[in-house]
Amino acid sequence: MNILIYCGIIACLVAMTLTGASQSSSNTNVVNFIIEYYIPPSANDEMINDATSNMMQMNDQYSMRNVNVTVILTGEVSAIARGFATQIGLNKNVELAISGNHSDESLSEESYAKQKTILENSKTLAELCNICDVNVINVSGFMPQSFDQNEDTFKVLDDLGVGWDAGFQSGIIFAPGHENDVWPYKVESHNFYAVPVSTYILSGEKVALVDREIKDKGLSSDEWYGLLVGKFDEISGKDEPMVVSMTSSVSGSGDYLVAFTKFLNYAKSKGATFETTRDLVNMVLEGADQAESSSTSGCPTCDAAKSSGLKISGEISGNVSENSTKN
Repeated sequence: MNILIYCGIIACLVAMTLTGASQSSSNTNVVNFIIEYYIPPSANDEMINDATSNMMQMNDQYSMRNVNVTVILTGEVSAIARGFATQIGLNKNVELAISGNHSDESLSEESYAKQKTILENSKTLAELCNICDVNVINVSGFMPQSFDQNEDTFKVLDDLGVGWDAGFQSGIIFAPGHENDVWPYKVESHNFYAVPVSTYILSGEKVALVDREIKDKGLSSDEWYGLLVGKFDEISGKDEPMVVSMTSSVSGSGDYLVAFTKFLNYAKSKGATFETTRDLVNMVLEGADQAESSSTSGCPTCDAAKSSGLKISGEISGNVSENSTKN
């Protein structure tokens, strides 16, 4: 009899523990920062130094808080600031991804062949930002400048084996049939996953959480911080990640850097988890692995992921012996 009572108590304690873990997990906000290391096109030495200083300041803030982020490198940045880009790549919390050849580039104006040359070069240069026998950089992600891309871009991403593309905004720029998607989703007829940047309703208008776009609208750093906190609070308790696009030219100095720091502290205080973009995609794929083997699991995104059988690989840190639609 005593044994039965003891086993019953243990079972209750286990159930309470599992329930608590489940609630904690469901109430944890997932935040993904995508940060472009920005250096102006045709920059002189002074401009390069200023741009690197901005990125260093952002790097200091997320590094000291042990926050996972994705850093976007253009081909020019990988070439002219290779030393610091390599330093960033050594950080186990950082995923390196690519953009085009230089900042403010318009890929959609180029032919398929030209785009392939540009993105091949960008990927090659980014993967050279490593230290032999210390770490390996395997680029698996892409984000176009100013969300500018087309079907030729998509074909190039397939050719290069790129696993994710963050050139989308939830409810604003999306692949057909995915207007309301907030998690990464597979783009039809392609091999990569679209990663939608989060959006928020501001004065009746849906705006993307893109610091450059917000600043261009004339919003102050305090208003930007308010948007970030507002979105974070909005998704609390919901099955929705928070994907934020930032550039070091905006959030790497002054009041916008203060806003970035304040939000990091706020999100950390609320128990947020910070994921790289690659890991955010893999969360979807892992959900697919856990889905039932039936043809319809009740999760369209997971079903699509399960069918693809894709797993996004990425950089390894440590010792080593479809058409977009814009409304």
